[in-house]
Amino acid sequence: MFPYSFWLVVMAAVFAVAWLIQLILNLVVWQGVVRQANRQLKMPSNLVSERPGVSVLVYSHNQAEALARNLPVLLSQNYPKYEVIVLDDNSLDDTQDVLSMMDQRFDNLMHTKIDGRTRAMSHRKLAVLLGAKSSHYDVILMTHAECVPASSVWIEGLVRHFSNPGVEVVLGPVVYERRTSFLSRFCQFDLYQRLLLMFGIALSVKAYAGWGQNLAFRKSTFYANRSQGFQRHLKMQPGEDDLFVADVARPGNVAADCSPQTVVTDQSRPLFINWSIDRLNRGFTSRLYPWHSVVIKVLDYLTRFLTVIPGLILVVYAIMRIFSGEGSLQYAWITLGVVLVLLSIRLALIVFTHNQSAKVLKQHSMAGWPILCDLYTPLVDIWFRCKALIYRKRFDVSKVGLN
Repeated sequence: MFPYSFWLVVMAAVFAVAWLIQLILNLVVWQGVVRQANRQLKMPSNLVSERPGVSVLVYSHNQAEALARNLPVLLSQNYPKYEVIVLDDNSLDDTQDVLSMMDQRFDNLMHTKIDGRTRAMSHRKLAVLLGAKSSHYDVILMTHAECVPASSVWIEGLVRHFSNPGVEVVLGPVVYERRTSFLSRFCQFDLYQRLLLMFGIALSVKAYAGWGQNLAFRKSTFYANRSQGFQRHLKMQPGEDDLFVADVARPGNVAADCSPQTVVTDQSRPLFINWSIDRLNRGFTSRLYPWHSVVIKVLDYLTRFLTVIPGLILVVYAIMRIFSGEGSLQYAWITLGVVLVLLSIRLALIVFTHNQSAKVLKQHSMAGWPILCDLYTPLVDIWFRCKALIYRKRFDVSKVGLN
């Protein structure tokens, strides 16, 4: 006979299997950024003997202040041959005045303005299409006006991966600007956790998405892919970055750079609103992500709960048995000790993984946020996916007429 009832034995088995799956996911997927960063430390500083020309596309909509602050950094990169093309999405602020002043200072600046009357397709997709068409170089690097690279070798760090045979797309890390409020810290952690998962899946299996704030690709790849420059989802408001990567990704053709020099800081204001919009957009486009990313995410979310909840139940039950003195105290103590040790190992591992990856990217410490948000971030993800499904008509440009 079992020392405990049958259902407790089943719960213990579920806990053990879920804990093991969490361990494997942590070692294989979540620690991908740390492994890649260590590999890149061994790479020569100058991988590309003949550096290709690069066209940096900067999307902007009513962000004159951000352009005035960040364009000088983009236009002063330590790279021999590149241009910056600002894609002005019918801004009504002082954007054109800022660009005119920048024209006098920098020879490698270009800009174009998108007609605000366009209603047949997403303005962001149209901006990228126009930017790619007007660009002079085969390598294109996408970013936004409110984003600033961490160093003057940002372009160099991303472009060096194109020297590897078969690489057509390079993912770059994106983080939110550091702010001290509790809500801002949560948004920062949530984006960072999504970065670790996205890079981990790209490095261990195959890329399924990317971020337009820091994404490099070959122009030839952009026009040759099966979506033919967003042809499959032109009327869909979001998806100019993640769905493009999902369309073109094959094993070995997408690289992920994990060096601190290529980090891009998103200075979006107000942070919570911009984070919510991004979350909602990703929640909508996630239904078109490749199946392997969905399986890994569902497995990760499910086993988080199947580790924590049964584990806590087993701990409470063992403590009750010990204090009541009923049954075998030996089994109760063994159960309590084993479950507490396994739970502690898991918590220590996720804290170590998040903070170690933050260290290699030279970001601020994640501290105890991985523990605090362990079960909360999956619920946030599910919430935005359900919300995007309910309000799916808002993502059809032809119906709402928005960018």
